[in-house]
Amino acid sequence: MRKPFIPAAFLSALFLTSCGGGAPAPSAARNANATASGNAQTSIQHGPSSSNPGVTASHGGTTGAAPSAADAASERALVDTKELDARIKSAAEKARASGASASDKKAAADAYLARGNVYWSGGNPKLYKYALADFRKVLAYDPSNDEAKQKIDTIVGIYQSMGRPVPEVPDEP
Repeated sequence: MRKPFIPAAFLSALFLTSCGGGAPAPSAARNANATASGNAQTSIQHGPSSSNPGVTASHGGTTGAAPSAADAASERALVDTKELDARIKSAAEKARASGASASDKKAAADAYLARGNVYWSGGNPKLYKYALADFRKVLAYDPSNDEAKQKIDTIVGIYQSMGRPVPEVPDEP
């Protein structure tokens, strides 16, 4: 009587050894960018040549310091707020005047809120710091404005979650 398990075991062992293959080739050998030594890493640098680029700028600058006037003007120019700027100027002058009425202060708060919302929804994270400044102005004229409070909390939370300082924006010229 033949023992059928011997040829099956032999074929299984042969199959398993053929599937294992040899050790994989080093990845550097397969990499077209590898150097002749085979163990160097490829590095891509942008901007000034430096081995330590440090912190990169995004979402409002590298520090909590206020942007320069030129930077602020170019960043604010990412959205068109000319009409709102004029409205704010007029309303804020009335609200700061002695004897300003509650409606004057409300008009200034509404103007700042409108521009803050333009920066908020401008589609560029660099504008968040200007939205934050405008929402803070809203609260200066209307401390009970819930929309401004909520958006301030959201923006501050975003900066804090990224481990970034909350930017301070100087008053407009």
